[in-house]
Amino acid sequence: MNQIRCLGGLRVKCQIEQDGLVELASYKVSKVRRIYYPQNHLAHPNDEKNLIQLNELFRNIELENENLISQLCLMIKEIKELIIELNQELRKKQQLFIERLQQLNTKQLNQNLDQLIKYDEIKICLQNVQEACQNNIIIQIKKQIQELKLNQNLNIITSILQTGEQFNISSKSQEEQEKAEELYQKANKLQQDKKYEEAIKILDAVLLINQNHLQSLKEKAWCLYMLSKYQDAIIWADKALSIDSKSLNSMYIKAECLYYLHNFNDSIQWIDQALSIDSKNSNSLNAKGDILSAMGKYEEALKFFDQSLNCDPNSSYKIYQKGNCLQQLLRYKEAIVYFDKSLQIKPNYLPTKLGKAHCEKQLNQQEGIK
Repeated sequence: MNQIRCLGGLRVKCQIEQDGLVELASYKVSKVRRIYYPQNHLAHPNDEKNLIQLNELFRNIELENENLISQLCLMIKEIKELIIELNQELRKKQQLFIERLQQLNTKQLNQNLDQLIKYDEIKICLQNVQEACQNNIIIQIKKQIQELKLNQNLNIITSILQTGEQFNISSKSQEEQEKAEELYQKANKLQQDKKYEEAIKILDAVLLINQNHLQSLKEKAWCLYMLSKYQDAIIWADKALSIDSKSLNSMYIKAECLYYLHNFNDSIQWIDQALSIDSKNSNSLNAKGDILSAMGKYEEALKFFDQSLNCDPNSSYKIYQKGNCLQQLLRYKEAIVYFDKSLQIKPNYLPTKLGKAHCEKQLNQQEGIK
């Protein structure tokens, strides 16, 4: 029978027959942590780690892993951008030579032929660099993937964590929840201060603790939307909706992102779904007016702008939207009334000023014709 014994606050059942105990030791010199049998490491009692510390270690490794993935993604993005730039320069050079070929005299033609020879050298150099880098990168990545697949040590660690009877799971879970909530509040404050990039970094930390933290998922979707990263925002809005299918905020964000991506049909479907849950939501009503306006359905849009203003009569932007819709319907006098109302609340909003100026110009032209 395998035995369970206690040492340094850590009780672990050994997986090997006849060996009753394993000890977790940490060597500060080598910075490498391993699991050992105690008879080999009695000289290191001060370096014993309990399960809570071990769990913290894996949490740090998880964070480091996410940072590494982010750095690799950024590196790939930078390489891609450089390759695109190089391609553009190559095409530009080729196009210029073709366009100027018929206009060149003998001297100029010789100069361009010299450039072609240099181009051939550049091409060979690029091909050699590409092949060398590509082969090296592929070999290294395959090697790392294989090593990760072969590494079974995590199974042993998982077994230890599962059999550690002194590890208080409920207490740890409560600590993590409190930490996640504390971080979320910081992220929310940053979002309110319009520091969206900083907020996203903290929200990512929350989601490492709890990947289903609903408020963080919705908040991240909103920050990405405000940064005009519409495709990414949709992904996180969808994650929130997979947990709470009736999240009005997530539906609104997804509909707005689809609107800015000019996918008006899908956008209006999501807004209709939001309105089926709350038919008097001012933002949803206004969003539907926006979408209908973009589709050229100004009369229909006007109805939703009116409903939105009934719910939120002092919103300068929503007042402007109604004025803009009236302008598109060539109802210039009515449009000016709403532009003036909007300017009383927000005097320096440029689109409102431009809309009013356009309407006044059209009315003056109409008076001149009469």
